[in-house]
Amino acid sequence: MSDNDYLKDLLKSQRMEEGCDQLVALDEERDKVDALLREAFPNSDPDFTHGGSRAKGTMIREDYDLDEVCYFDNDDTGPGETLEEIYNNVAEMLEDEYIVVRKRSALRLKSKKGKDLYVDIVPGRYIDDNSTDVFLHQNEGDKERLKTNLETHISYVRDSGCTDVIQLGKLWRTRNDILIRTFPLELLIIEVLSGDNSGTLQERFERVLTAFVDEIDDIAIEDPANPTGNDLSFALTDKLRNRLRTVAEDTLDTAGEYGWEHVFGKVEKKATVLPRVAALTAAAASVGAAAPPWSDEA
Repeated sequence: MSDNDYLKDLLKSQRMEEGCDQLVALDEERDKVDALLREAFPNSDPDFTHGGSRAKGTMIREDYDLDEVCYFDNDDTGPGETLEEIYNNVAEMLEDEYIVVRKRSALRLKSKKGKDLYVDIVPGRYIDDNSTDVFLHQNEGDKERLKTNLETHISYVRDSGCTDVIQLGKLWRTRNDILIRTFPLELLIIEVLSGDNSGTLQERFERVLTAFVDEIDDIAIEDPANPTGNDLSFALTDKLRNRLRTVAEDTLDTAGEYGWEHVFGKVEKKATVLPRVAALTAAAASVGAAAPPWSDEA
């Protein structure tokens, strides 16, 4: 099997088809949250819909969650007068049923026993009656609010022609424990391939990693929904850029000498969701003596 065919099979094993157990469980949790929101805010009619990797077509089995946006009308004060009040009121309502971890703009849900449910809720408010732009509250950074647009984000990634490379990049990130958020990673990959997205999956992924090695300090990303208004520099620190460069170089060296199966491990024919540590162990056990670049021994 060629390296390119191997990588295509690897991505196929990472697909999550509608109706699979994991997505059914996410949808059940989503429906529960929807009911809680409408009970708590009976005079509101928020848009409660999929965002994130599921909507963009970049979800992978080994590293997934469900991003649900909850956007209220611009003149709806039922959930709160301000963005901060909306964020806090939604969080407090959900805390009756869940452990809620407050992130930058999202609310991560865990069961009362502490089990991660892989669901993020993102409360926000439309900026006016006619726009799909929204304001989100921010717990971090210089600005207390963020202007963005879910539809723009989804279409920018979904229609980029890079979703397969993005999926492979997310798996590479997970296997190497690289602490880069998904959206900045998506933007990096799209930016690299914007100049040349030709060739096989292998060629395009290697092009991305080569750019991480040679050009990572010079690659800039911007929010396609608000290019001049949203500063994404926090998402690409010098430490993270160095990490991307180092791991990308190790990965290319390993793939060049031993092949891509040595990098990611044997493809699981029976696709199952493995905890990340178990996935790493299984992959490492399936290859030869030389340690893969994401191994603790590398």
